[in-house]
Amino acid sequence: MMGNYHLLLLVMVVAVVLHAPAAVQAAAQKQLVPCMYIFGDSLVDNGNNNNILSLARANYRPYGVDFPDGAAPPGRFTNGRTMVDLLAGLLGFQPPFIPAYAMAQPSDYARGLNFASGAAGVRPETGNNLGGHYPLTEQVSHFRSVVGQIAPAGRDKRLGRCIYYVGMGSNDYLNNYFMPDYYNTAQTYDPAAYAAALLQEYERQLTALYALGARKFVVAGVGQIGCIPYELARIDDDGDDQGRGRPPPTSGIGLAIPGITVSIGGSGGNRSTANGGAKKSGCNDKINSAIAIYNKGLLAMVKRLNRGQQTPGANLVFLNAVNSGKDLAANAAAYGFTVLDRGCCGVGRNNGQITCLPMQRPCDDRTKYIFWDAFHPTEAANRIIANKVFSSSSTSDAYPINVSRLAAI
Repeated sequence: MMGNYHLLLLVMVVAVVLHAPAAVQAAAQKQLVPCMYIFGDSLVDNGNNNNILSLARANYRPYGVDFPDGAAPPGRFTNGRTMVDLLAGLLGFQPPFIPAYAMAQPSDYARGLNFASGAAGVRPETGNNLGGHYPLTEQVSHFRSVVGQIAPAGRDKRLGRCIYYVGMGSNDYLNNYFMPDYYNTAQTYDPAAYAAALLQEYERQLTALYALGARKFVVAGVGQIGCIPYELARIDDDGDDQGRGRPPPTSGIGLAIPGITVSIGGSGGNRSTANGGAKKSGCNDKINSAIAIYNKGLLAMVKRLNRGQQTPGANLVFLNAVNSGKDLAANAAAYGFTVLDRGCCGVGRNNGQITCLPMQRPCDDRTKYIFWDAFHPTEAANRIIANKVFSSSSTSDAYPINVSRLAAI
C-alpha cells in the first residue's frame, strides 16, 4: 500500500513538472558554471553607481519599472533586466540576481559579482565629465580584493570555471574621443591609433584577470553607437551633424543640467519603423567607422589571447554587438518591434536629447521599442541578444563558440 502511495506521488510530481509554466521548469535548470563576474559600463551596470556622486545613475523611476521583484529602482539603465541578467539566467543562475559589488555581502563573493559602472571606459579619464564612476582598472582592482577574500581551498580551480563577462569601449568614444570640447584624445590620436591605445590597455586588464584565475571570458564588442537615439537627435533631416559644441552625453542621468538647452518635442521622432528601417543618413557614420576599427582590433585580440603563449588555457568568446544590432533592425517586425530609432522615454528629438526624467511616464508598450532611452536597449531587446549569444551556431554572433559551449568547457 505504501509503495503504491509513493509511486502515485512520483507520478503526480512528474505530471506537475511536465505541465508547469516555463518559468517553473527553468527553476530546475542546472547552473552551468559555479560563478559569474561582470565588468563593463551602463549597459550592464546594476547599481554600482547608485550611491556615488555621479550623473550616470539610474536609481529612480521610470528606470526599473518592469524589474521583476519590484519596489525600489535597482540602478539598471533599462526598464527591466540587462543582457547579463538574462544571460546569467540562461546559465542557470537563479534569483537573487548577480549582485552589484557596491551592495554585495562577503557571502556573495564566491557566487559572482557585478563590477560594472555607468560612464566607465577602458581609459581612466573616460566619463569624468559625468562625475564619479569606476573605470576598468578599478573594476579589476575590486575583483582582485574579492579574490583575496575567497577561501583559498580550491579557489583557483573554481575561478577557472567561472564566466567573466567584459564589455567596454562605448564610453571611450561617446564620453571621450567624440567630445573634443572636454577631451584632447581626438587631437592626439587618429581613429586607428586611438583604437590601438584602447586595445593595448584592454589587453593588459584581461591578462590581469587571467593572472587572478580567470579562464573563460565573454568579451563584448561595441555596437553601432552612431545609430542610437542620442546620435540621431543630433542629425538633421539632411544628415548633417548638429553636434558641434554639444553638451556631454547624459548616459542615464535623466536630469536637466544648468546651461544645457533642450529642444522639447523636436521633429523627426519616428523617422524609421519596422517597415522602413533607419536611413543611412540617420546615423553618425563617422562614429560607426571608428567603432568598426576598434571591433576589428578587439576580435584580433581575442584570437591572439586564445592561442597566446602568455595565456595558456584561456578561452575567449567575442560577441559581435554590431551584428546583433543589425539583426534587431532587419528583423524588427518578426521580433515585435515597431519603433527602432526612438527611446521609450526621454526628452527631445527621438527622445534622445536627455534621458528619462524622474517619474516620467514611459511608452506604454516597452516590447515594441528597441531603445529604452537615448543610449540603452529595452529588456525586450536585451532578451533577444542574450538568447542569441548563448545558443547561436553562427560565428558572426559569437566567435569562435557561443556562451553555452564556453560554459561546458
